[in-house]
Amino acid sequence: MSPAHSNPDASTRGQGSTKSGWGAYVVIMVVFFGMACWFTFGPDMLDIPTSQPVSVDPALLSTAPRRVILTDPPTINIDGYDRTCMDCHKMFPLREDPSQPLLQHRDIVLHHGINKECRSCHDSKDRDLLVLRDGKNVRYNEVETLCAACHGSVYLDWKQGAHGRTNGYWDSSRGEVRRLRCTECHDPHNPRVPAMDSVAPLPGPNTLRMGKSDSDHRIDEAEHDDAPIRDPLRRAIRKHAVDKRSRTDADEQYDGHTQSETGVRQGTEKEHGA
Repeated sequence: MSPAHSNPDASTRGQGSTKSGWGAYVVIMVVFFGMACWFTFGPDMLDIPTSQPVSVDPALLSTAPRRVILTDPPTINIDGYDRTCMDCHKMFPLREDPSQPLLQHRDIVLHHGINKECRSCHDSKDRDLLVLRDGKNVRYNEVETLCAACHGSVYLDWKQGAHGRTNGYWDSSRGEVRRLRCTECHDPHNPRVPAMDSVAPLPGPNTLRMGKSDSDHRIDEAEHDDAPIRDPLRRAIRKHAVDKRSRTDADEQYDGHTQSETGVRQGTEKEHGA
């Protein structure tokens, strides 16, 4: 056969493939157009819960500590010079009975349980250090160790992240995890001021899966099929479970009724045979 002559069978197969390809495109377009019409003009879908926008105080979004803690050792600028505690206290004799009114630090209000004196927490000889009950010194950047001496259970919660606040990353491999120290939230001299009232959680996203909270209706859901559920997905799952249970009960009743009829029929046949 000469190469110049074309194969009519191959040409026919090519045209058939082209027609079948266009036919598939047309079918897909018709299906998508039908779905679009269904979602636009079809029956109402499940209501997606919506809520009014919630205003949030910008202060609640801040990750900055409530208080600025002292450096280690504590330093204050006086007349342009940075002074530590001992720069001044080394010039004053130690008073065993501090009942006299203070000439300095008058802004401090000491109202912290049984700690009635400065030396309850501050070392009497070196004011740049804190002191534990057993006389061991603690630096200011380890203030949580001092607090743990009286607030042991709170300290354990703090170590586990249940008390206080943690800044940074949950995944420590991605960056720093910094747990705020006690004095970054609490005034060590008057811990109840300002009040550390619990802060309500910020509003979450209003999504199809979450919806409005239905915690009041989660008790014994299996026994209360008529309890209202606001979450569309859970509502659909509940309806499916109830329908399935109804079908199962109906099948069991039908099987029981059929078995009863069969038993009666067999008993009657036996009586007639006897």
